[in-house]
Amino acid sequence: PETARVMPLSPEMLSESLAREWDEWLPGHVWVLALTGPDGKLHALLLLARDTPWPTQLGVESPEYALLQLANLYGYAWWALVARPSRLQRLLPATVRRRAGLVLLLLLLVMLIPIREYTLVPAEVISLNSEVIAAPSDGVIHQMKVPPNTPVVAGQVLAELDDTTLKNRLAIAQAELATATVNMHQASQQAIEDPNARAELALTEGKWREQKVQVASLQRELEKLSIRARSSGVFVYTDPDDWAGRPVQTGERIGLLADPTKLGVRAWAPAAESTNLNPHAAMTVFLKVAPLHPLTARLDYAGYETVEAPNGVASYLLRGTVTDPSSAARIGLQGTARVSGDWSLLGYLIFRRPLATLRAWCGF
Repeated sequence: PETARVMPLSPEMLSESLAREWDEWLPGHVWVLALTGPDGKLHALLLLARDTPWPTQLGVESPEYALLQLANLYGYAWWALVARPSRLQRLLPATVRRRAGLVLLLLLLVMLIPIREYTLVPAEVISLNSEVIAAPSDGVIHQMKVPPNTPVVAGQVLAELDDTTLKNRLAIAQAELATATVNMHQASQQAIEDPNARAELALTEGKWREQKVQVASLQRELEKLSIRARSSGVFVYTDPDDWAGRPVQTGERIGLLADPTKLGVRAWAPAAESTNLNPHAAMTVFLKVAPLHPLTARLDYAGYETVEAPNGVASYLLRGTVTDPSSAARIGLQGTARVSGDWSLLGYLIFRRPLATLRAWCGF
C-alpha cells in the first residue's frame, strides 16, 4: 500500500560502534517500516528482523505482505491515539493556540506580581489637639459671636447665652442689696444712740451680707453666659442660624476648639472591605479640594468594634497623624484615604472578594 514505506537496514548503514554490536543484538536481515497516519506524517518506526533474507519484492501472495498491512494498522492506531488532533485543535489553528497560550502565560505572570494590599475609605481632616466647647449652664443660645471654622485667640468670646432672666434677677438682688445697705446704716446709727438696738444691727448686717453674696453669685453666673476660648485655635461648629434661640443644657456640646497646627485623619473602613489594618501603616489622603496634592499620614489605631459611619455603613473607626501636611489641608476637609496593608499577589487581590463570597455561599 501507499501508506507503507519499507527500508532495509544493514550494518553498513550504521556507525562503526553500532555495527560492531549488530551480531550481538540483531539477526542478519532487518526491515524498518514507517508507521504513518492518514495525515501522511511519520509517527513511529517498526523494526522487523529475521535470520533468513527478505524477498526483494512484496506481493499480495507473499506472507510478508501481512506485515505491511499490520504496519498500516499500527500507524493508523498510533495516529488515532496520539497524533490525531483533538476537537479543540481542529477548531483552533496552531497559531491561535500558540497566541492563546502566550496570553495565558502572560496573565499568569501578571497575577504573580507582588503588590501591597490597600483599602480606600472615606476620611476627613481633624485636629489631634482639640477641646470641647460646652454650655456652662441651662439656657438659650442668644448669639454665636464668631463664624464657623474661624481662628480665635485665648479669652475671645465664642458664644453668648440669653441673659434676660439672669439680668432681671440681678437687678432685683441689687435693689434688695441697696435696701439692706440703707437699713444697716440706720441700724448702726441707732445702735450708737441706743445700746438696746445693737441686736437689730446684727440682724440687718447679716441681711446685708446675704444680699451681697447673692449679687456676687448672680454676677458670676452672668459672666459665665459669655463662653470664652481657653486657648488659641479654630472654633469648629455648624451653622450659627441653627444655634440662635436654641435651648441647651449644662454640658451640652456646642462646638470644638481645635489646634490647626496638629492635624490628623479620621476615617471609616467598611467592615466588608477592610484589609489588615496594622498600626503605623501608611495612609495617603486625597482631598476633594486638592486631589493632585495628597496628604501623607500614619495610621495610629483602628477600632476593634464597628461603628456607624456618616454614610450609614458599619465600619471600623481609624485615626491617624498627618506627617506631611500641605498648604491646602485644613480641619474639616473631606476626601478618600488609601490605607496600605501587607504585601500580597495581584491575583489574590483581584479574586479575594469573589473567593470570600464563594466561601460564604458554599460554607467551606
